[in-house]
Amino acid sequence: MAKHTDIPAFGNLQGVKVVVSAVSTAGPFAGELFAEQGADVIWLESPKGIDPLRWTQDGWGVQNERRNMRTLMLDVVSGEGRDVFLKLIEGVDIFIEASRGGQWDKWGYSDELLWERNPKLVIGHMSGYGSTGDPAYVNLPGYDFTVNAFSGLMYLNGYKDGPPYMIQKFVTDYYAGLFAYGSALAAYVGALRTGKGDSFDLAQFEAAVRCQGGLFGKWFEKGIQEERGAGAPRDNISAGAGYYECKDGEGVYLFTAGQGPTKKALDFFGLEYGSELFPEGIPSVGIDTPGAPVFDGAIEAYCAEHTAAEFADAMAKIGIPCSVVMNYEMMEEHPHYLARNTWVEWDTVDGKTVKGVTSVPRFKNNPSTIWRGCPSQGMDNDDILSEIGFDESEIAELYEKKIIRKTDYVGGL
Repeated sequence: MAKHTDIPAFGNLQGVKVVVSAVSTAGPFAGELFAEQGADVIWLESPKGIDPLRWTQDGWGVQNERRNMRTLMLDVVSGEGRDVFLKLIEGVDIFIEASRGGQWDKWGYSDELLWERNPKLVIGHMSGYGSTGDPAYVNLPGYDFTVNAFSGLMYLNGYKDGPPYMIQKFVTDYYAGLFAYGSALAAYVGALRTGKGDSFDLAQFEAAVRCQGGLFGKWFEKGIQEERGAGAPRDNISAGAGYYECKDGEGVYLFTAGQGPTKKALDFFGLEYGSELFPEGIPSVGIDTPGAPVFDGAIEAYCAEHTAAEFADAMAKIGIPCSVVMNYEMMEEHPHYLARNTWVEWDTVDGKTVKGVTSVPRFKNNPSTIWRGCPSQGMDNDDILSEIGFDESEIAELYEKKIIRKTDYVGGL
């Protein structure tokens, strides 16, 4: 168990109190970003079910996205659970919930009711399709793969003449989590300035739509749908850009674009910049020009004689953007990952030492830290409830009535 006072002082958000009611990835990720910067984040779990991320990925989903959190396993729908939740929310700065659109309103938790208890409260509503709009969509459950399809992202990915591909891994969940984190911080700053809280309605599909650059502007003005497979495996605009397999069976992704890099690349591969095939001043070698197959052929010939690492190193020396297509085994021991301490170890609540990705980004004066792993179900019930005024007998009664619950289960199968 962990009391509020057990949380070490660190990060830029120490002293901020956040409650997150969400399962799986998007909503909890927003809470995790707060937790890694020193906020006291209480993960609200339902005693009637289980967060699926506890058992998926061998329990690694929750180890990565619930570290530094405390947990309260509370039935907020029941009358007594409602009283507990409203008491809890009185001392909270930010409350984020992820559910079907309007779910908490249906349970009787309007923004106005929460502001009666806490006028400065920031309230974040997250759902797949938003809390307003076409009722047929507002009521739909939202998952990363279906939002991937609805947002247009899936249509863009895959190969030009093949079916659309799912983008790996949980991209729209993480988009939504990042938007929720930033939006909650913006509203929190506003509440500090004005003394009045705010709420936001975040539709996960809109977060995914927002992160597609200017493609929609091109569509609205010119009716041009971006082709599927741009850059997969080769760029659809320029030669010398895309995936190339090397002699060791590993691949690189090369990107030659811009007058300077194009000239450097042509010179490196023994081709004449300023010739009829490659006229002086070209920003890239257009994919439909006579020089394109010549350029790609020279690159492929070089790849056939060199490993992926050798190829990427040669491009680095002349300033051409290129990377080996990394797998996890390569990444684990890569010198740059190691030099930046991208991997970090922490202790789980059930006595293991595990390794994963460090907090991002790095702050110079108020760095983040990992002080505990994912808590077991309801692990912090007693501490959290005692902090808001419940005594031992009242807490015992809540257990007896199954308003709260705890187990030793952390995650995995």
